[in-house]
Amino acid sequence: MAYKSIKHHADILDAIIESSYDGLWICDANGTVLKINKASERINEIRAEDVLGRNVRDLVDEGLFNESVTLKVMEKNKPVTIIQNLKSGKQLLVTGNPIFIDGKLKYIVTNDRDITELMRLKRELEESRKITKRYYERLQEVLDEGKSDQFIFCSKEMKTVFETIKRVSEVDVTIFLQGESGVGKNHVARMIHKYSDRSDFPFVHVNCGAIPENLLESELFGYVKGAFTGAKNEGKPGMFEMANKGTLFLDEITEMPLNLQVKLLHFLDSGKMKRVGDVATKEISVRIIAASNRDVKEYVKQKKFREDLFFRLNIVPITIPPLRERKDDIPLLMAHFLKIFNKKHKKNLSISTKVIDMFYHYHFPGNIRELSNLVERMVVMTKGDKITEVNVPNYILEGLTNDFTPFASSPPWAMGTLRDTIEKLEQEMFKTLLEQSKTQQEMAEILGISQPTVARKLKKYHILPVKRGS
Repeated sequence: MAYKSIKHHADILDAIIESSYDGLWICDANGTVLKINKASERINEIRAEDVLGRNVRDLVDEGLFNESVTLKVMEKNKPVTIIQNLKSGKQLLVTGNPIFIDGKLKYIVTNDRDITELMRLKRELEESRKITKRYYERLQEVLDEGKSDQFIFCSKEMKTVFETIKRVSEVDVTIFLQGESGVGKNHVARMIHKYSDRSDFPFVHVNCGAIPENLLESELFGYVKGAFTGAKNEGKPGMFEMANKGTLFLDEITEMPLNLQVKLLHFLDSGKMKRVGDVATKEISVRIIAASNRDVKEYVKQKKFREDLFFRLNIVPITIPPLRERKDDIPLLMAHFLKIFNKKHKKNLSISTKVIDMFYHYHFPGNIRELSNLVERMVVMTKGDKITEVNVPNYILEGLTNDFTPFASSPPWAMGTLRDTIEKLEQEMFKTLLEQSKTQQEMAEILGISQPTVARKLKKYHILPVKRGS
């Protein structure tokens, strides 16, 4: 009767061991394998008869797994948890527990769980963090590389322009900048000056379209005493003299009257100029950078601009693309302007990624100037701590391109700041790990963090323990 009772209990014990979803190994105090269950055969991709009666040292030597938790328990006489790598490429979370009888180590029971997928997710998360770090480092490089008098870019189109600028800056030739209003011709001109040998001397900006025609000549070339009614007794130097040894930027040059175009052409050919009312010439060393947002060739056809002057100015032409043709610059520029206007208006706003996506699909007829004004407008008008789509002016919404489908291929949480997105990712990761782990300590082992940190994160995201069957 006693024998049947013992056998009955042994059968129950075997049934319990075999019912476990996790793998179970039972070894004696010397490391000899006494029993493994079906789950462990499945997880380790082995047959019980191949390992029963063998020592775990031999199994390690044969490369079945890279290390044995059983040996570590025998060495330390206390529970040990390790991540075990199998010959098949799997990774297991293995915990070994010693069983003492009369104070002596008698058996070691190990529990193993396949965490290959979880470890893959962990590696992907770590790689994602590395990529994010590299992105921020590259972003800073781009900001440093692409900044000259607040000129920001990262697009391949502007990188080509920037490389051209650096090359031509080293050569003292006349340059003609063309591009729509607001693309940043003034900033490009300043970059050319900055990288040139004339950078220690003045940079003088003249908008030919902003000065009345009857005053433009005296502003450019200066005048002598008594040159005209109202002239100062001591005369006045013009922009050419003020820019001597430096750079003179003639913006909107197509607005220059034809009679002054002749005088400018003479200076370009001779390097000499005369003040208004003067008979003597002065030799001036100045580099000319011209710019226009007009179709200059069409102006030449219409006889509004001298062809010979155009050829003389157009030695090195640089066309600056509009913002709609270099959309990759938009997020960087928005971040740049947000920083400026947050400081100016004493705010600390962020911009949602949905707003950035909207701006990415807007055609920006006013280019960078329009973008700057829009960001400042939203900073001033936003009442909360984040600029969202409700703060976007209606005319932007009406001007979105036909292909605008916000986050069509992005997950639903991919809306908000970078911090919001990272927190959502972290929340999803902890939910998944909790479903697949028995304890918080197990989660901590997998993530390489402490158990208290796991507890804080679960509490922060209101993640409740998974209810498991009894």
